[in-house]
This record gives sequence, C-alpha cells and structure tokens, in this order.
Amino acid sequence: MHHKNFRPLFLSVFLVFLLIGCAEQLPEPIADSNAMEAQNENQPPERATIRIGQLPYLSHAIFTIANEEGYFDEQGIDVEIISVKESNEIIPMLLAGEIDVSAPSPNAAFFNAITRGGVIKIILPLTDFIVSDCPAIAYLARKTDVDAGTWQDKSSWADATVVIAANGLTSIQGYVLDQAVGTAGLTVDEIVVEQLNLPVQEEALRTGQVDIVYAVEPWITRMTTTGDIGVLDPAEQYAPGLTASIVVAGPALLDNPELAGRFATAFLKAVRQYLEGATERNVAHTVNLTGMDAALVQQICWSSASPNGEINLESLLDYQNWLMERGLLDEVLDVSEFYDPYPAEYAVDELGRIE
Repeated sequence: MHHKNFRPLFLSVFLVFLLIGCAEQLPEPIADSNAMEAQNENQPPERATIRIGQLPYLSHAIFTIANEEGYFDEQGIDVEIISVKESNEIIPMLLAGEIDVSAPSPNAAFFNAITRGGVIKIILPLTDFIVSDCPAIAYLARKTDVDAGTWQDKSSWADATVVIAANGLTSIQGYVLDQAVGTAGLTVDEIVVEQLNLPVQEEALRTGQVDIVYAVEPWITRMTTTGDIGVLDPAEQYAPGLTASIVVAGPALLDNPELAGRFATAFLKAVRQYLEGATERNVAHTVNLTGMDAALVQQICWSSASPNGEINLESLLDYQNWLMERGLLDEVLDVSEFYDPYPAEYAVDELGRIE
C-alpha cells in the first residue's frame, strides 16, 4: 500500500516546484504601447540651441517674433541671434558652421555650394513676390526724377546707374533687374550696375552718384521718409510669385529632422502672426529689430509669406536656368538636392493648414 501511494505523491510535489520555477522565469508583462506613446508625448522635447543669422530686413522680424513671443521656447529651442549685415555673408557663415540657419535671397553661391559638397538646403520659404498697391520691394529714385517721369521708360535705364546688393548680378536682384529692363528689349548686361552696401546706398542716391536703387523694406520707408526720394517702380510685378528669400539650414538641422520640424513649427507660428501686419505686437518686435521709430514702422509695406511654408519651386528652377545661361552656375540642381520638405510638413501637421 505504501509503495502504491508514494509515486503519485512524489510527482505532485515535483510538478509544484516545476511550476514555481517557471513562474520565476516568466518575462515581465509588456506595457501597453498606447500608454507608452502617451507618456512619450507628454515628455518635453530635449532642449537644443540654434544659432540664427539675422539681417536688418522687415521679413527677418519673423525670427524676432518667434523668439520674443516664446514660440521657440515652446519647442524646446534656445536661440542665439547673430546679426548679419549683408545677405551675401550668410552662405559662407553657414558653410563655416558659424550659424545654423538664416534667410538669404537665393543666389549662385547657394546652389554652387551644394554642387561642391556643402551641407545646406532650403527648409522653408521666407518671402514671395506678390503684386500689390503697397510694394515691399521697389526701385527708388530721387523724387524730382520720379515726378518728372525721367526713368519711367525702361529703355532710359541704359543711361542710368542702378544699385543692387553686394552680391549683384549673381543674385535675385540681378535676375529681377534683367526681367524689368527686358520689357524694353534690354538685358542686365546693358545697364550700368553699382554694387553698394546698404548703409551707403541712400547717400549715393541723394547726392546723384547713382540714379536708381533696388530696395526692400524697411529700407524703402527709411529712404523715402524725408520726401526727397520716391518709389519709381514696384519690383514684384517683374517676377510675380518668385520666392525671393529662403530659410536655409545647415547640418545642425538637416542631420536632426525632429529638431528641424520643431524649428519650423515655431517659425510658421511666427509667420502667421507676422501676416497680421502692423499690429501693436508686430510693430514692437519690428522696432526691436530695426531700431526705427514706431510711427515709421506703421508706414511699412509688409512683405508676403506663406502661412503653410509652401515654396514656389518652379520659380527657383527658372532662376537657376537664368544663372546657368549667364555662366554663373556649375549645374542646375534637382529640387531634392536643394530643398528638404520635411520641416514644413512637420510644422503644418502640428499647427494645421490655413486655407
């Protein structure tokens, strides 16, 4: 009798210990994936510092708005604003790693830098050429000449000295000037062009050293406020829809798409505020950037910008072809080589689209 009961009892005890051992080796329960995602979404983004090259142009007030309104801070971004005097300084500074992002006008140096191995790309547009009654980009002349219609006929510009920016005929300004005089059958090569820095352009025009100046806001308002300089001709009409300035990023953003998306979110939020025009808040930010009197800022023509970060790529391809025809470009780049659409797409997903 004892031998018959011993074996089942032994097996029962063995099975109990076996189950206990297996239980100790079982993996921890897997956490609910939705709960983990929700936890990650609630975590603040890792803070990062971005160096922004800022020009004294009205459109660059968008950077000021994003910074002073706390939009960068909301995205976990600390910014270091680095003042830049001229647009042609920006690409060399990006290539040298002195700044991480800025907004120049497109030029041959930008496209050629990419062809030659530079790690830079457009991530957003800044301003577009939109024809309106209040030009943000215009040709200026002495008021006496404007009133007399001296330079009204574009064929007469062959006898004028025209000022464009320091990067001159390789820039958007050279392209637009070519389109303007092309209406009279001329080319930019038939125009006497002076390339002067911003601070000396106004005095050169007033003293008669030059006849016509290509200007953007707030310099249009600065130069015309005393009454002896006037708007000769709005420039936007000669290249309607042109993306006239671009937000260009270097490796710090291009190598970190999530950070680039956060930057773009703050930037587009600021664009949407900027598009409200001369509100009290926007005027205050513009005064901080330009040092102009608030009453003068109220007179500025506000440039156009896309609230959804949409860029006119066709206009940049046309501009590249123009540069190529003039022998200023190594090669015409495909869109994917000079433009990264992800940051704008990220921002619109975050902010929603404005129709």
